[in-house]
Amino acid sequence: MENWKRFLTEEKIQEGILSRVKSKIQRSLGKEVVSGRITPFPGGDGNWMEISVPYSDADVDNISQDALFFLAIVDKMAEELGFKEPVVTSGYRDGFRQAAAMYDLWANQGTDYLASLYGEKCKSCSPQAGEIAVRVGQIFDEVSDKDAALRQAGEYIDNNLISSHNSVPGRGVDFRLRNHPDIGKLLAMAEERNYFRGEIIDETQNIPAHWHVTVDRVTPQGLQYLKTPNDDAPVT
Repeated sequence: MENWKRFLTEEKIQEGILSRVKSKIQRSLGKEVVSGRITPFPGGDGNWMEISVPYSDADVDNISQDALFFLAIVDKMAEELGFKEPVVTSGYRDGFRQAAAMYDLWANQGTDYLASLYGEKCKSCSPQAGEIAVRVGQIFDEVSDKDAALRQAGEYIDNNLISSHNSVPGRGVDFRLRNHPDIGKLLAMAEERNYFRGEIIDETQNIPAHWHVTVDRVTPQGLQYLKTPNDDAPVT
């Protein structure tokens, strides 16, 4: 591997370790684990109380405008309905981030599960996603050192788009389930209200448990909702 690529990958590994330490400290103090907040729809100021959205160890700087608007919609709906504010746990993923997410799935459920999730369950994944997932699983099987496996798998994924998380800009976002039992309801209601077009995938049986959403676009109804004060929002 070229030296600069190795440096960047090792830097990401260190960032991941620091992030996990920070998260552990926050959990030990009984706090919601977050890295920061983003304001995906500044024009919503005054339409709901807290227009910024919390995220945890997620690249929310490189997701599409529609994905950003969708985050704002879900956040606004949670406030409207009195639900706990959702936390975004994943946005754009480069090859290394995607490999790290797949490694956890592989470690807990194996290569067959990767092939099933990406090749069958995920309708918004690339047409070759199942084959790519199998190859990633094979890399994990063949390379015993985790860091080396992640580097090799990350390079492979950089050249083989598998998920909406990997598109540029990213169209995939994940939401935390732990301590957020209503997030599935919010996503279903956003779909029922015709606020967006895309795909919702229930990954609440995975570790960590979460909901995935691929956002193809936010509809005119969704944009109108963001411009409407919560006091005037639809009654559900």
